[in-house]
Amino acid sequence: MQGSDRFLQELAPGGLWVGERPVWFSGVRMRARMTVVRLANGRLWVHSPCEPTAELCQELDALGEVSFLVVPNRYHHLRTPAMKERYPQAQVIGPVSARPRNPRLELDLVVDDGRLATFIPDFSAIALRGVPFLDETLFFHHRTQTLIGADLMMCACARDHWTWRWSARVWGQYERYKAPPDVRWNTRGGPLVRQSIAELAQLPLERILVAHSDPIEDRPMEQLREAWRFALG
Repeated sequence: MQGSDRFLQELAPGGLWVGERPVWFSGVRMRARMTVVRLANGRLWVHSPCEPTAELCQELDALGEVSFLVVPNRYHHLRTPAMKERYPQAQVIGPVSARPRNPRLELDLVVDDGRLATFIPDFSAIALRGVPFLDETLFFHHRTQTLIGADLMMCACARDHWTWRWSARVWGQYERYKAPPDVRWNTRGGPLVRQSIAELAQLPLERILVAHSDPIEDRPMEQLREAWRFALG
């Protein structure tokens, strides 16, 4: 497979790929992103895995050995067990809060394990504190200066399905990044959120990747602050 026939598209030369598939949520069709990073040791780190089709696995196998499968928060776990079955040698990393939501999900390493930085020095893991509803951990990839998350922020654009474009206009996030509506409803803000955003602000960001929107390469930190202004006080 070549070019647009491939599921995975290279975003940064030699080390960062993304792939999108449609998902339905509450009557709205969105795009959902899987991110693949080739680590310094040549192995693959797969964030928010999708269904391991034969075509996708062929692409992954051509890139390297799948060694880590990352569940970024308590919700983005559905396809991870199937990907683990296809790559049983891969270690599953995620939050404890995801386990009760998926009886098939088994974690090899909890995301707040202090050994994580030793196992995968390519990343800094940064918890989005003060948002227990989401329980998300963000990953900053040092080499490509990319912050990789899932439901940190989102917006719709012309590429999206009409159902999400319509809903996004209702929620004020058509071509404007905000935290997802359910995250806003369940977040009071406070010092923990402010500390997390301040920690992210110290990163030399080139881009932010989230699950349901285009890569954010135009003023990424400014757009992140704006998306979370409701919780910063």
